[in-house]
Amino acid sequence: MAPAGARALGSALVDSGLTRTRVVLQQWTPNFRPSEAALDGQPIEMLLVSSMQIHAAKAYRLIADAHRAGDRRPLIIAGGPKAIYEPNDLFAIDGNPRLGVDVVVTGEEFVLMQLLEVLLDYRKRCPTMREAFELARDEDSLREIPGLVYRQSDDLDAPLYNTGIQRLVRDLDEFPHPILGYKLLEPPHRGRTLRREPLPASRVRRINTVSSLSLSHGCKFNCDYCPIPAYNQRTYRQKSGERVADEMRRIREELGIRFFFGTDDNFFNNRPAVEQMFKVMSRTKINSRPFGDEVFWGTEATEFDTWKNHDLLPMARKSGLRAIWFGIEDITATLIRKGQSAGKTEELFELLNRCGISPRPMLMHHDGQPLYSREGMYGIVNQVRYLWKIGAASVQVTVLTPSVGTRSYEPTFEKRMVFSKVGGRRVDQWQYDGNHVVASQSGKPWRMQLNVLIAYLAFYNPWTLFRSLLRGRGRLLERAYCQVTGMYSLFWTIAHSAAWAFRLWRGPIERARSPQWTRTPAAVVEPSEEISLPVLAEVGSPA
Repeated sequence: MAPAGARALGSALVDSGLTRTRVVLQQWTPNFRPSEAALDGQPIEMLLVSSMQIHAAKAYRLIADAHRAGDRRPLIIAGGPKAIYEPNDLFAIDGNPRLGVDVVVTGEEFVLMQLLEVLLDYRKRCPTMREAFELARDEDSLREIPGLVYRQSDDLDAPLYNTGIQRLVRDLDEFPHPILGYKLLEPPHRGRTLRREPLPASRVRRINTVSSLSLSHGCKFNCDYCPIPAYNQRTYRQKSGERVADEMRRIREELGIRFFFGTDDNFFNNRPAVEQMFKVMSRTKINSRPFGDEVFWGTEATEFDTWKNHDLLPMARKSGLRAIWFGIEDITATLIRKGQSAGKTEELFELLNRCGISPRPMLMHHDGQPLYSREGMYGIVNQVRYLWKIGAASVQVTVLTPSVGTRSYEPTFEKRMVFSKVGGRRVDQWQYDGNHVVASQSGKPWRMQLNVLIAYLAFYNPWTLFRSLLRGRGRLLERAYCQVTGMYSLFWTIAHSAAWAFRLWRGPIERARSPQWTRTPAAVVEPSEEISLPVLAEVGSPA
């Protein structure tokens, strides 16, 4: 599945007229080297690097490699979750301030578009985009673009300047069509440079079987371990039903992709919006067939809002909705209260299965939660077994991990919960993936790591597969598929997690007082006075 973020940036660039653009995915081209890359026989002028925290090391390598081009290096722009929440880290790779990005975009696509609009004006006077950036920076032409972080001069000791919080686009329909990004994908290969042509449309389906689409942004809940509400400035935004139906229709007809995943934070957050979407999709035809027969899609939602709108589920199924991933976290609501309960979960799952929509719960194992409880349902295994019993097709179990950008991030360091070294080995950023125990007040954190594996084994095992088939409760093929793929994946998960559990058991464990991977101690200067800025919510796609 080609990530939606990188494709969205590519769509925005080509929609703005920058047609010589290529979207390179590291999982498809692991050996790509920006220093050797060229488009149409010319060195690239801009390198945009997008990364989550768990992929930060690979982003660092790409940035450092771009500097190997010397004076011919491209303008380096960083974005994505890592850059949004920890921009400082990207200005000094491996502690070297000479190896860093030129500017960080801490907002969405239109922040980048505003930046490029300014730089293209300066490009008329400069031979490269990097020199255009330097001139625009030196003339203070970037300060009125909210959502940027950059060094104030070429002086490596100069402080970083933060232009403030981005202005959000209110109407998600204003973003460019996602199919544009699919036509920019670099073909999978082991080479270090770019291929002459992007991936042909006829091959996209064979490599990218599921299309991720941004349908809505935001969530009404305010969990202290989640950065989503703050990033969206406590707002909820969504695309219209007409736009969503058109995106799926064009991708299905032009690329042949049938399966879609909505990257929603809480899909059922706004009832009028989702109801309108279902109605439009239900009456839309794809290849002269009903919409729900041509596309199958899933999304993420909270149990509370799905239950509140359960009367819409038959209409949702008609629109092609086949699965919902629920961030239940803890059925007993001990960890967090989001309107979930055992009784409500059972009723909702029964209704979903009856409508032909697969419930996919996600749990979060945390300090103090036992593996098994004799009474009640607090134990993680108790909850997993209960979810299988009431009809869950799959289950995900992660551990509560400090997440950058959340209210609980700094307090976990202050409480000395976060591990800096385990068994003499430094804890890396990629281990903050929810699959590794990297923070705990327990004296035996290895038990938490093993608890996750045991919980998975309680759900994915041959006996459960046999019982699922024996019960004969509808969609047997789906249940069998989930069990078989789950057992296959669990084999590799055990092989990896058991090694980390052993290291946690052997120790010693050293604890951190602050994030230990900060790359630069540079000061960040905030705007000293309020600046009159354009409202991005009223800006359409750049021409």
